[in-house]
Amino acid sequence: MKTIKYIMMMVFLIPQVTEAIYRVYSGNMGDNKVEFYLFATSDSNFHIIYIEDKTKKIEYMGAPKKIENDYHFENYTTIDTVSGKDTLIIKNFDFSFNKLNSESNELFGYSQIFGDFKLEKKFEYNVEWENGDDRNWKDSKQLFDNTEFNNIEFLQMNSTQDFYFKVILSKKKKEDIKITGINVYSKKSGELLQTIKNSKGYIFYTFQAIRIGDFDFDGNKNDFSLNNSESYAVNVPQIYYIYDDSQNKYIEANLEGYSIQFDSENKIATSTKTCGDVVIYSSNVLLKKLYYFNNKEKKYTYIDKYCESIPDGVNYYLRQCTKKERLDCEKAVVEVGDEP
Repeated sequence: MKTIKYIMMMVFLIPQVTEAIYRVYSGNMGDNKVEFYLFATSDSNFHIIYIEDKTKKIEYMGAPKKIENDYHFENYTTIDTVSGKDTLIIKNFDFSFNKLNSESNELFGYSQIFGDFKLEKKFEYNVEWENGDDRNWKDSKQLFDNTEFNNIEFLQMNSTQDFYFKVILSKKKKEDIKITGINVYSKKSGELLQTIKNSKGYIFYTFQAIRIGDFDFDGNKNDFSLNNSESYAVNVPQIYYIYDDSQNKYIEANLEGYSIQFDSENKIATSTKTCGDVVIYSSNVLLKKLYYFNNKEKKYTYIDKYCESIPDGVNYYLRQCTKKERLDCEKAVVEVGDEP
């Protein structure tokens, strides 16, 4: 249990950045098919998630030890499902910051259980802004401005009992990587079940764009949300999808808003848009919209909204906001706040 908690802490501590080293590698370790989805900004900030071949369970490796030029991922649950532990060594990884292509199209490694392995590089994006000097900044900006791609799959950490998810990524020149869709895969067969298109323009960060929960109040955590941030702070745009067992597919729940909270007893979801200072949280206006879940239609229906105001950073007594405060907040473009 302590190991699981430690791994989850490492995942949640992954910094939210839009430019970093993103790679996808695939191949075999022994008789097992392997797909590595990699995010890294430095030797100490190096993360891999992948699909366990037999169970289709999503696994995580991080915080490797660097010994000479090798990266050692020790004592994590990895490809082997019998012993539950393995040590993987990545032998030839190079960051290639702000270069179009890394040095090798193959990733070489060693597993204590499976021996030597070789994976083929399927995708890479090597833009890193904060390297400390003007030359690196110019190189990163040039690569950022000139890079474009479409329909790249990137595995997500969270999955349901029956399904796992890959977001579909696209990038235009001079723009961040955007999530343009979601591919839903069956854990039973490993086959693609459904492709969901998304035109909201949500920015891609790492492995946590999708969150799992029971959003139709049926007692099963088989629904999911797509989030425009990996933070759990205020003003995170979210859109929700409900699993419809009768159709064996996900349907859009007609629920989109900011940092939505759920009342399972009354089947109500509340979106809260926070206007004002979202760092020290003073002089805030809270615009709340309420939605009721219709079980027959498997959809949410908008029912009401109300607005509250926090006068300042000292006096936290809520009051009803004025008409001007409400209208200004409705029009405002808000930023994601600091973590609570």
